[in-house]
Amino acid sequence: MLSVAAVPVMRGLGGSQSSRATAQILVSALEQARTAAILSGTNAYLALPDAQTTTMNATNRLRTYAILRHTVDQDANNRDDFQTNFAHPGWILLSKWERLPGDLLFSSNRLTSLTNRITPTGVAFPGNASASAMPVIGFSPGGGLADGSGTNGLLFASSAKVTNGIAAVADRIDISLYSGRVRYTGIITNTNF
Repeated sequence: MLSVAAVPVMRGLGGSQSSRATAQILVSALEQARTAAILSGTNAYLALPDAQTTTMNATNRLRTYAILRHTVDQDANNRDDFQTNFAHPGWILLSKWERLPGDLLFSSNRLTSLTNRITPTGVAFPGNASASAMPVIGFSPGGGLADGSGTNGLLFASSAKVTNGIAAVADRIDISLYSGRVRYTGIITNTNF
């Protein structure tokens, strides 16, 4: 219980403590997506709206994330997710849309390199009710990365540390391709952002 209560306090701290706390939250979100894929038997994703996600308002691009997955369709007449609309597979939002604290943002360069993009029809976005394509880090039911997405990991940094597309200091999270295991690998310097 004490660790849960400490998270909001740590978010308010400056410098590396805040970024480490954020890294732990992101590692947890990625692990939740992996677990959802394993338990549901369908791919699950950490959605990361980038600058090309047109339905997301500009202040939330590169700063928000959510966990989602397809509904599970056992056959044409029986969905185990109790969905009533059989016209399309549909999506389930497994978490609310979260926003990175303070001036932290995800690496635009890293999100652009994610080849796996989805359009989660029926999922509401902050500031807009319709969907557009966005990059995701996906996990397969076997626990590994889906479609090789996320093999370059995830980077985030303070916008104050980014100049001309280079982050003086950024935090890095790595994901294993085959096992899907996630780990915070620490701070890197002078990287394309």
